[in-house]
Amino acid sequence: MTLPVRQTTEPETSGNPQRSPIKEAILRRVKLLYILFLFTGLAVLIRIVWLQIGSGSSTLRDLSNKYSYRTEIVEGARGNIYSDDGRLLAISIPYYELRMDMAAGGLSEKRFFDKVDSLSTCLSDFFGDKTPEEYHKELVEAQAARKRFHLITRRKVNFLELQTIRQFPLFRLGANRGGFMAIESNRRVNPHGELARRTLGFVNQWGVKLGIEGGFDNYLKGEPGQMLKQKISGNFWTPIASDRNIDPIDGYDVVSTLNIEMQDMVQSALREWIVEVEADWGCVAVMEVQTGDIKALSNVTRRSDGTLVEDYNYVIGMSMEPGSTFKLAGLIALLDDAHMSLSTPIETGNGVEQIGPVRVVDSHIGGFGRLTLQQVFEKSSNIGMAKAVNRAYGSQPAKFVNALNRIGIHKPLDLQLAGEAKPLIKHPAIRNGWDGTTLTMMSYGYALRLAPIHTLTLFNAVANDGVMVKPMFVRELRQYDKTVLRFPTDTLNPAICSKSTLRDVQRAMEGAVTNGTGRLLLNPKYRVAAKTGTAQVAIGRHGYVSRSGGRHYLGSIAGYLPADRPKYSIVVALKTYHSENSQKTYYGGSLAGPLFKTVADRVFSMHYNVTNRVVTRPQTFDPMLNALSGSASALDSLLRELRVTGTPRLPYEGRAAIDSGGRVVVSHPVSATSDSGVPDFRGLTLIEALERAESVGLKPKFVGMGTVRSQSLPSGTPIESGSEITLTLDRQ
Repeated sequence: MTLPVRQTTEPETSGNPQRSPIKEAILRRVKLLYILFLFTGLAVLIRIVWLQIGSGSSTLRDLSNKYSYRTEIVEGARGNIYSDDGRLLAISIPYYELRMDMAAGGLSEKRFFDKVDSLSTCLSDFFGDKTPEEYHKELVEAQAARKRFHLITRRKVNFLELQTIRQFPLFRLGANRGGFMAIESNRRVNPHGELARRTLGFVNQWGVKLGIEGGFDNYLKGEPGQMLKQKISGNFWTPIASDRNIDPIDGYDVVSTLNIEMQDMVQSALREWIVEVEADWGCVAVMEVQTGDIKALSNVTRRSDGTLVEDYNYVIGMSMEPGSTFKLAGLIALLDDAHMSLSTPIETGNGVEQIGPVRVVDSHIGGFGRLTLQQVFEKSSNIGMAKAVNRAYGSQPAKFVNALNRIGIHKPLDLQLAGEAKPLIKHPAIRNGWDGTTLTMMSYGYALRLAPIHTLTLFNAVANDGVMVKPMFVRELRQYDKTVLRFPTDTLNPAICSKSTLRDVQRAMEGAVTNGTGRLLLNPKYRVAAKTGTAQVAIGRHGYVSRSGGRHYLGSIAGYLPADRPKYSIVVALKTYHSENSQKTYYGGSLAGPLFKTVADRVFSMHYNVTNRVVTRPQTFDPMLNALSGSASALDSLLRELRVTGTPRLPYEGRAAIDSGGRVVVSHPVSATSDSGVPDFRGLTLIEALERAESVGLKPKFVGMGTVRSQSLPSGTPIESGSEITLTLDRQ
């Protein structure tokens, strides 16, 4: 029997086959994750965009740059300062601070300990400040602490020393593998040491600016640039190209008016004289008459322990009562404004006179009696000058001050250097201390204040035919040996007085040397016009006498030379203290006069004897002149160069001299052939001996200076080519 087959039929669907519940669950989860990732991605994208353009974007960008990039300021090279003939007075030289990065990426522990012993020995031998063991201990401790900026030594090294140090163990491996870092910085150096140091000045980290360095700092320092750097490893940064990079501009070079020879002479003379007279301080300035160029300027302070320093520019910064040097301004006013003459008689009496409320005293005991106005100036009579000024201006003192102001001494000079003390010239119409004593005291240099540079400018104007010019310290600014700016002479007053007054004043100034207080300056070589000055120095509000009874004095002198053709003007000022019973000199003529004379003599000698030393016409041979023994050829060349006639022609071999009878004595050299053996070098100069030794095949060496006194190979010894011979020289 056949059973019927049961057929099952599933309902038909019009779409895809129906999925199982498990698949549906998985699909739902995938969709959920997809949506989650989609929104996460969108959130990240939105966050990225927000970080780029949102409100906090700049802060984050700065933070990123701080740790990955940085912009460093690159200073331009500071300009040099030159003397008037182009010699260096100040220059910046690079120096290097030595450090190590103990955490440098390539500096492994094994490499460090393999080389630290030899490195310590090299450092100790080079610097000599610590033992190798001390260097070893410091380096090992720094390595253990993984110091990134370990200071090896406090002493900075120059470029040549750095090249040697770079070859030390570890250091020769460079920054990454050896950890060596040389941090560069510039140090300002004065090649001539202390020469004009205070005039050259400085600029320090606290913003103090002095001298030429300070006055021309904006030109000298140039303009800084900037360099973008990227951090690559450890603490190392490397420059990268960027449109943000700006090249620095080097500073200008400054060409000063200072003359090295004059400056050295003035400075040494001042230091010696301050010690001689036991002055507290002193200053000297030399000025070229027509241009106003300051050729030399020196300021020296003597400290309580006797050491000498140049710590203050007294020439331009010390404003004091000048004393009798100011009588020059009074004389100009009397002649040019009050129309007095040099022959005007004035009675000075016995040397002590009461003029209004002021007791006026002359330095000459017993007084000068009756003098002319010219003699009053020459002998520096306080009484005579006070009487002359009161006679002309007693009823109208403002007219006297106005006459002084027309000269131009009441105005600041507006110098190229900072620190100029302003002049103080009182005026009765201004409440600046004028009283019944002022006119009389001003007539002989009190109740007013001037710095030595103002006095020098006035005297220079008299020397310069009445034209007052500004003192100049800098003439040019240069860059890469090309002049970019030149400072011309600045005329402050084209005429301080009339021509007739100027001639009278010049005659009176020469008379002060020939007949008055400046007689010390008389000499047969050239004429000097000068005026001395002596002033007591006020001690604050305590008057002119200290509590112990002592007094401070300012002795000064100003003038020019040669008087007939003025070329240079000079001012000298020295301040000294005198105890109650001191016998030291304090008058301008005896205190400052000798120093003025020394400076004037040397300036005259330097300018006229040196610059005019070239022989312009043939000279006849003088048999009374002797010539030291020397090379005959050199002597013959010298006589021909100097165009000396009347001497016989000299041979070109041997040694020659001219005896007292005018005869030329020639000693011919020993034969210098190898056949005759080693020559006798004794008595020869070094050049002669070297030439002769080399001509016979010897290799000469020498010790000492002068002429040959002995030789290591005796004369006549057979010569072997290439043999060494030592020549001993001596001046005796």
